[in-house]
Amino acid sequence: MVRALQVLFPLYIYPSDCGVSRDLCAWKPLYETLEANPGVQFTLVINPNSGPGDAAVPDSNYIAAVATVNALANVKTVGYVRSTWGARPVGEYQAEITTYANWATYPDANIAVHGIFVDEANNTASTLQYYTDFSNYAHSAFPSDDTLVVQNPGTPLDQSWFDAMPNDVFVTFEGFYANMFDDWTAYTDSRFADTPHQRQASIIHSFTGSTTDLVTVTDTTAELTDIRYIYVTTAEDYNSFPTNLDTFVAAVSGTNAWMAANPESYPRV
Repeated sequence: MVRALQVLFPLYIYPSDCGVSRDLCAWKPLYETLEANPGVQFTLVINPNSGPGDAAVPDSNYIAAVATVNALANVKTVGYVRSTWGARPVGEYQAEITTYANWATYPDANIAVHGIFVDEANNTASTLQYYTDFSNYAHSAFPSDDTLVVQNPGTPLDQSWFDAMPNDVFVTFEGFYANMFDDWTAYTDSRFADTPHQRQASIIHSFTGSTTDLVTVTDTTAELTDIRYIYVTTAEDYNSFPTNLDTFVAAVSGTNAWMAANPESYPRV
């Protein structure tokens, strides 16, 4: 079975009016993209307030929006927690992880998330134990084989991180499209060639290329570099939908179709 490229979507857009109606919902473009591409797997990072917020459950707009995407077979949701580059107090991040885990007990809608996205992550050896503890707590709060913990240092990591957290995914490139092939990135630096790229993600913002360039990005990520997760946005941040959302997802789908049609070139399982 050939591995498929998946979308890791930092969904920091407030779902205004989603509790009112689907047509008015700010996430309507996302709903339509998800439904139009059932063969593409999406991981959506849910982020009510740089974390879950102070309440036990999110507001009615988030409840409606998360329940809608959770109903789709090609979607997994994870909750956003920041780590302040390894300086955030343990009790703070543990409380937020617990809040997300408890969303699964909400009786009126399926707003369960299925893991944690750790933002503002560090990549220095002195913080390795901090993030190992962070990961262990997240996995204990979500005791399932389906749990996904994604850590986001945004830069390449050496093998010790993958060994210490063997079930986690790491964002090893987050940056401008213009810097994607700089000599320090996971795409180009030979020091990271042997790290497990199927446990890596690439988040690319400020994309300015053509549709052909976009296909080159998805092809390079999946076919040449073997990175498993990707997001490419024309925006400079993650607070609005990219203007290239449909063409980006089409490029992911096309890359996956090519690999599936040419399994002899991608003998990975």
